[in-house]
Order: sequence, then structure tokens, then C-alpha cells
Amino acid sequence: MVINVHAHLAHRDMWSDAFWSFTADGYSKTLGLPREVVMEQLLPQFWASNADVLVKVMDMAGIDKAIITGVDFGLMPETGEAKWSVEEMNRWVAKQADEYPDKLVPLCAVDPRRGERAVKLVEKAVEEWGAEGVKFHPTAGYYPDEPAFYPLYQKCVELGVPLHSHTAAVISAPMESKYADPIYIDSVAAKFPDLKIVLVHFGGLAWLLKCVEIMSVRPNVYAEISGHQLGARGMTRYWLGLIRDVFNTPAILGQPLRDRIMFGTDWPYLVSIMGDDAWVNFIKDLPKKGKEYGLEFTGEEVRKLMEENAKKILGL
Repeated sequence: MVINVHAHLAHRDMWSDAFWSFTADGYSKTLGLPREVVMEQLLPQFWASNADVLVKVMDMAGIDKAIITGVDFGLMPETGEAKWSVEEMNRWVAKQADEYPDKLVPLCAVDPRRGERAVKLVEKAVEEWGAEGVKFHPTAGYYPDEPAFYPLYQKCVELGVPLHSHTAAVISAPMESKYADPIYIDSVAAKFPDLKIVLVHFGGLAWLLKCVEIMSVRPNVYAEISGHQLGARGMTRYWLGLIRDVFNTPAILGQPLRDRIMFGTDWPYLVSIMGDDAWVNFIKDLPKKGKEYGLEFTGEEVRKLMEENAKKILGL
């Protein structure tokens, strides 16, 4: 069984036209494509990323279950609110998950700066719509350790749902990577030891070791590897060695790291780097690929990463 703990659904009305324009600029520069190609070919693929399309991709890639989410970017002053409200976005994601209850698990994506509205939305999404966690994207302009957000964290604890928080660089202005530094999750984990926190993207390449150190002292902090397609493809020898060392790392508190890292793809936003099928096969082939570089990965480690850890940590 393969569990993808990070996939997105998208719709044009989920974010503002200004946001999509910034996104087109970012992908154009990153991929070296003319902006009109991004606008006319790539973005329409994103806008069509509904549950039906995702499940087809999952079937082709051999993925059995996926956690799905939107993202709340509505409070960025440069882009503004979308046509859909944050409530409408999350309701749509939950309804999409209802179409495939054995395959899709929704999160509630919200900007904690929405205050009491965010708390009420999370409560409604979990209790009425079937959401099984909360998604943060701090690059929208906030640091997760703000005391004003504590009521939302307490609500997550009361509801028994985890927080999934983005911890990696971003390609599109006006989002800023500095807000995603995982160090701002550390104090949240310390103040709310009963809150499970998933470091989305495992810090990317820049902050991975910082994530390792945080996880070694915060037993309620976990990680997933979506976004690491870039390192696996472009710096294969380095990335494999890094992951091998991470798997070897014990924790000062809590379970060893090999038991706390999960598989994710970030579909559909990284298919230009590596499709979900290729990423699944790359991880499944870790024992074989490792030998090419003098590294040993076991089948048990692959099973933990792709299935068992997600089941134990998130109850999937």
C-alpha cells in the first residue's frame, strides 16, 4: 500500500486572479517557459485538478490513499481574497473527498490570522465535513508561533487533529520563504505537546537538518518528503546519502526519525519536476538505487516511509 500525505485539489476560483498571475510569473521563471505558455497550458491543468483527475493519477502511480487540501492565501494584501470564501474552498475539497471516501482524506486549510473565524471553520470542517487535520501555509505572511494563534492550536488538540505546516522555499512572489522556517514550529510544539505537527516538505533541502534537530527533541513533530523530488532528481547521490543518515538518526525524545517520516508528492505542483508515478517508483527502488552509491536501504524502511508511518501517525 502507498499513502500520499500531501496532495492538492485546485480550482480557478480558489485563489484570486492576482494570485494566479503571480503564480504564472513564478513558474515561467523557474521552468524557463514563456509566460503565455504557463498561462495557456500549465495553469489550466492546475484548474482542472479535481478528485476525478487525482484518483486517475493515483491509480497510474500505484497510490492507494491521499490526503488532499486547498490553501488559504486570501489575506495576502498583494493578491486579496478569492472569488470563493475560505469556507467555500474547504467545503468543496471535503465534497470532493466524499466522492472517493476510501481514497481521499481532506484537510481544512486556513490562515490562522482569521482568528475566531478560523477556529470555527476548523471545528465545522472536522465535525461536519470530515476533515482530518489543518493545513497552514505560513508563506502567506505569518509566523506560526504567534500567541494569537494559540486558540486554534488548542482547538486542534481538543478535536484530536494534526497540524500540517509548510516548511520549504516557495517559487512565487508575493509569498515569502522566511515565514516557513521550521524554527517557528518548535515553540508551538513545545507549548502544545499533545498537538501532532507535520513538517510539510521536511524543510526542503535548506532546512532539512533543522527539522531533524527539532524532531529529535519534540516527539510530537513529524515530517513528510513531498518537494524532495527536486533533490532526488538533481542531486541524487547527495540526497540519498542525506536520507540514509536521517533514517539512522535516533531521537533524544520520542521515536527514531525513520518511524516519523512519511511519503508525499505535492501533486499537481511538482509534476514538471517528477510525476507521481516516477516519485513512487524512485522511493520503492531505494534499496536498488542505494546500492549504486554504496548505501543500504531496506524494504522495511521503504514500507515505513510509504505506508506504515502514515497509518500509525495519522491513523490512515
